[in-house]
Amino acid sequence: MKNSFVLLVGLAIVSVLLSHMFLYQVRYDQVAVRTTFDKADAPSVQDDPGLKWRWPWPINKVTLYPRRLQLLEDKIEELQTADGKSVIVRTYLTWRIVDPLKFYVKLKEPAEAAKQLSSSLREVRGLISNHRFDELVNLDRSKLKLGQIEADAARMLDAALEQADYGIRVESVGIHKIILPESTTSKVFETMIASRERLAENALQEGQAQASAIRSEAESARERILAFAERRAQAIRAQGDREASTQYQSFAKNEEFAIFLRKVDALKKMLDHNTTFVLSAESLGILDWFNKAPGQPAGGRPAPAP
Repeated sequence: MKNSFVLLVGLAIVSVLLSHMFLYQVRYDQVAVRTTFDKADAPSVQDDPGLKWRWPWPINKVTLYPRRLQLLEDKIEELQTADGKSVIVRTYLTWRIVDPLKFYVKLKEPAEAAKQLSSSLREVRGLISNHRFDELVNLDRSKLKLGQIEADAARMLDAALEQADYGIRVESVGIHKIILPESTTSKVFETMIASRERLAENALQEGQAQASAIRSEAESARERILAFAERRAQAIRAQGDREASTQYQSFAKNEEFAIFLRKVDALKKMLDHNTTFVLSAESLGILDWFNKAPGQPAGGRPAPAP
């Protein structure tokens, strides 16, 4: 019984060893390159997931590569912008293997690919140095050039990788972090303060110019209104003088009748609101005609002899 158990354990171990020697597994997110005596050709690429057959080493050797995107972050480095300011920048890129056979022939290991990409990524930093500081850091997003820098860097890397023919493709290039040194920070604050002071001065001058224009316009409008009112008043006075002259000419023909009409008009105005006056007949000249004798004119003067 004991010998049978040992035999079964031995057979299981041998089966595992034989499976490891003659079989290999390719997952859904992997691609395999199976070489024969370290030589690879098109049939060496196995991209279907599942268990695959192989001869033991050194006849066949299997190298597995991931299909997924791979991230490469470069180290932090201080750069000078086009306007002489210092910034600390960290860049990154994402890449994937698109041709496993070329990748195996040229690079073999992802670590070697990361090394080559890092050297190419350092060349991209020259693009950052070609831009001013306000194109990298700005509150106004429309003035930032980060998207343009990343797009130019991706095109540059694609051209370099296409020429090298590594079998890899860069999916994206980006600026992960921008840090300002202390010296740059103080200069930025000074620039911001000066910029805000210029904006305030410009706003003040613009406000003063607008206020001056408004006052000038108001003064001009005032003079036009006064001139119009004066012309209108003169026209009204002239019209009144003409009408008065006409009335005076009419009154001059019969002065006593004119005085009588004026008194009647005054009496109408006094009695317009049902007002009651208790007066002596001699107290007001307007009532003289109530106190005159027959044939005597108003005012108590004797009538002229016939």
